[in-house]
Amino acid sequence: MLPKILIVDDDPHIRELVSVFLEREGFQTYEAIDGLDALQKINEVKVDMVILDIMMPNMDGFDVCFELRKYYDIPILMLTAKGETSQKV
Repeated sequence: MLPKILIVDDDPHIRELVSVFLEREGFQTYEAIDGLDALQKINEVKVDMVILDIMMPNMDGFDVCFELRKYYDIPILMLTAKGETSQKV
């Protein structure tokens, strides 16, 4: 059984790029277009890890991370374009 990773990003090009690389390495990927979509998908599919963008519409990555931590104990990799020291997780 392939490890399952949920990729959450509002940019379709980023989602596709990450998905292609992970699938080449033997992972099964699922995609969510924003935080609300991610919370819905994670209830439908048991994933082994989440790759989560921070800046998204509807619900940002920090809020999604907070909600996921309430119910799931899975690794979350935060994906961000922010680079300032004060903006790092």
